[in-house]
Amino acid sequence: MSVLCPPTTYLPPIAKIASFSVTQLLDALTYLQSLYHPEVRGSRRKRVQVPVSNGEENLPLRHENDSELQAIRSDAFERSYSIRWLTTLITQLEVWQDLSHSEEVSLDDIGMPEPTLAYTEIIVQQAASLLAICAGVAAAGIITRNFVFGSTDGQRRVEAQITDIPLDNNDYGSVGAQTWGGACILSEMIVEDPERFGLDSSSHSPELRRLNVLELGAGTGLVSLVVMKLLDTLPSSNHREVHVVATDFHPSVLANLRSNIDANVSSTHNQITSTHSITTHSLDWSSFSTTPRPDCLSYPFDVVLGADIIYEAQHAVWIRDCLKGLVWRPSDGTVSPAAFHLVIPLRPTHTFESNTVESVFFKACDVDPNGDADLVILSKEYITCDAYGDHTHGQGLDEDVEYVYYKIGWFNARL
Repeated sequence: MSVLCPPTTYLPPIAKIASFSVTQLLDALTYLQSLYHPEVRGSRRKRVQVPVSNGEENLPLRHENDSELQAIRSDAFERSYSIRWLTTLITQLEVWQDLSHSEEVSLDDIGMPEPTLAYTEIIVQQAASLLAICAGVAAAGIITRNFVFGSTDGQRRVEAQITDIPLDNNDYGSVGAQTWGGACILSEMIVEDPERFGLDSSSHSPELRRLNVLELGAGTGLVSLVVMKLLDTLPSSNHREVHVVATDFHPSVLANLRSNIDANVSSTHNQITSTHSITTHSLDWSSFSTTPRPDCLSYPFDVVLGADIIYEAQHAVWIRDCLKGLVWRPSDGTVSPAAFHLVIPLRPTHTFESNTVESVFFKACDVDPNGDADLVILSKEYITCDAYGDHTHGQGLDEDVEYVYYKIGWFNARL
């Protein structure tokens, strides 16, 4: 499946479905799964027991030209043909299933090999699921996935349903319309160890102050929704006021962000957890210091999150300027536990942009000990992921995607 073909070319001819084996039919279904319901590339950390899941194990389509893949995925005729092919397959399999239970009909009469007949139910279920996905796509390029994140000890589990929408005419500013691997990785890390991210206090004092969480470049909202749902389940947050603010800038991205939050947070959420809230707002990093702040961004944040948001040279500078006004700053004689948690992929095509993080944010050891408090890199961790999951190993399709996780916070050697 390394060569990209449209469904009209790749799928077995409709009139000859009966002559194809179980392996060929399952391969065809896997092809359609990868085309119309792909997993997020680079979203599975190596040696992690509870990986991100979209509910399906599928072998992905691989092609150097993503725009060609998107063109096929967006082609209404190809999608219509796929729907017709799936409908015919299901209908024929169900007929064969009914005939197989008839005492008057033999397998030879059905014209279907016995091994295929044994797998009929599995094939029908997979085909029906794909048919619902293909037929449910109201506009080309819209993909809805179910993400599941859990802790390795099984104590925590968070689910979110996220919809990706097409980019606006290849506008690079609308990349947040789609879910990227960095968001999956950060979400997974947060669920596994919320205390590491300042989300689960060991103190159960009812006097804990309000917890303010901000996501920069929230995109489809996966990270913000995972945080909100996680905090709803943590005992330490039961009696604590929690505010999560998901921000982005591009109009279509912001609209989809709001739609995803509405789809995941029921109208009764505030009645059940009256002290917890999640909201969205537009935030232009480039003009943050020169424009009035809305109420939802007028208070300091304890936790700021960012996933895959450094892809232009000036982004790190803009983000630093935003953080100086948004991250809870320590007062004299105190140390602020507030931090910015950033996960970015190390893309060969964006090496310069990735390196800007460490040129804009210094390491704590490089800061003037006599200077004022400054935002510095407190820790750095490399994360390696399988591009498309462990199931591709041994098939010539495995490759690694590498990320780096930065924890950035206030530092003052005199405190």
